[in-house]
Amino acid sequence: MRRLHQKNTVRYYILLVVIFVFLFVSGDFGMIDVQKTAIIMAVGLDREDDTFIVTSQIAVPQSSKQGKSTETVQLVSRGKTVADAFKEINAKTGWYPKLVFCQLIVVGEKTAEKNVFDALEFFLLDEYMSDNCLVAACEGLAKDMLNVTALVDPSGSVAMQKVLSPHAERVGTVLPSTLREFAIGYYGESKSGYLPVLKTQPQQEEISGEQGGAGASSGGNSSSGDSSSGGPSSSGNGGAGDSSGGSSGGDKKQDKPVFSASETALFLNGKRVGTLTKEETFAFNAIKGKLRLASYSVEQDDGAYTLTVKRNDPKTKFSLHENGRTSCKIELTVSAGLLDLSSARSGKETADVGDVPDGVFENAEKRLSAQIKTAFDKCRTANCDLFGVLEYLQKNESNRFEELRFTALENTTAEVTVRFRNVR
Repeated sequence: MRRLHQKNTVRYYILLVVIFVFLFVSGDFGMIDVQKTAIIMAVGLDREDDTFIVTSQIAVPQSSKQGKSTETVQLVSRGKTVADAFKEINAKTGWYPKLVFCQLIVVGEKTAEKNVFDALEFFLLDEYMSDNCLVAACEGLAKDMLNVTALVDPSGSVAMQKVLSPHAERVGTVLPSTLREFAIGYYGESKSGYLPVLKTQPQQEEISGEQGGAGASSGGNSSSGDSSSGGPSSSGNGGAGDSSGGSSGGDKKQDKPVFSASETALFLNGKRVGTLTKEETFAFNAIKGKLRLASYSVEQDDGAYTLTVKRNDPKTKFSLHENGRTSCKIELTVSAGLLDLSSARSGKETADVGDVPDGVFENAEKRLSAQIKTAFDKCRTANCDLFGVLEYLQKNESNRFEELRFTALENTTAEVTVRFRNVR
């Protein structure tokens, strides 16, 4: 009996080996011929009347002898549809565009004036495109944004992805959105969504009284051995090349810009209808996301205080009244401690993060409550339902949903209560 069991075990292993060999020989595991494939890392979408302008940031592998791993180039193509524009890449270069590695889509200002899903629908239909791809808006042209060589990485798209990282969301500085999340909002009842707004900022801020032009640059393209563009080096954001210094200390490169995405664009029916400020973005993040180790600053008569937010506990409750008006009650509890202050204290006071001076939490509660209320009012004015009013009515008041759906937002009032709790 034991020998029979051993024989069967051997047969099972042989069968598994045969199956794996068959799959390996017959399957297509996405093997890529780098000589014939354009590996697209990011895409910029601009519009010119009824023409789509697509900027593709393509990774060009380098041989190990050159001492470089990857170089990026930007190719610009046009078409009546986004698919036509991508087809031009193959016609111009002989490379076949592959979107399986695309991690970022940047929507230009003109594209956001019309329905952005005129362009984004192509990516939803592409079976190789990941729906976890990040989507962001920008001021001006998406082409110029992708042409920027940033400080933190030679590849502009990689630098932007760092700004839109999950860590940035946890600390409340940005509200990233993926293709899947943005599409769910667009095709849902609310037709609403949001995208972070990418901008460039100078590497060095100007200081009052600073002499000469050696300070901060306004940001722009700078040539790099690791990145090049398919068009002119100037992107409309500043100068382009490296400048050589005359001192014996060697060459001095022009300051490269950094990216920020602290503002958030509001969308209704695929069109941009408003913008949340940096403070309103943090406030919305506090009631919709999970904050961890975020910083929040308030000012008092004796100076400025910065709190560290350990965790947040938001609760939103809706109520529909007989007159058809909806009330939204937002309650937020924030666990926080003292991170820093503008004036020094004694060593004993500084030793405990839970030793928060009187009045700081009260001022923080008033300030954050006002910012949440302002964010709510902006969404209501733009008819952009980010707070889920229509979702509540559809799920809980389905018998009156059709009656109220078109006036629900404008007839909704918000009551906001924020409580800061000491970490100790």
